[in-house]
Amino acid sequence: MPDQNELAQLEAERDRLLSMIAYHNGPFYRMSSAAQTPVWFFVIAAIIICAVGIAMVAGVFAGQISASDFLLLVVCLPLLAYFASRLTGVLDQPAGEPQVRQRLAECEARIMKLKEGRP
Repeated sequence: MPDQNELAQLEAERDRLLSMIAYHNGPFYRMSSAAQTPVWFFVIAAIIICAVGIAMVAGVFAGQISASDFLLLVVCLPLLAYFASRLTGVLDQPAGEPQVRQRLAECEARIMKLKEGRP
């Protein structure tokens, strides 16, 4: 009888974990990939980057920006863009998802052992 209770508890937990995974795979939590980003977004981003670059060069020639400031901007802006892109990569997977999937695998393995142990 204890095996039946444990089996029922494990099946209930498996159902709960499956519903949790299904909820997080729903449309609210889906992240847009680069393939889903519209082309106009990249065009606008390229125009903005070029405009900032032209403004920086014009500032250097006008004496408003020193060469050291220009060098700092040329180094810091790409690094900032790189870190921002890495941050979005972290958000692709909901927090705790690997642990939930591992727990689900453990539950299913234990359920199979209990079912095989039945006469």
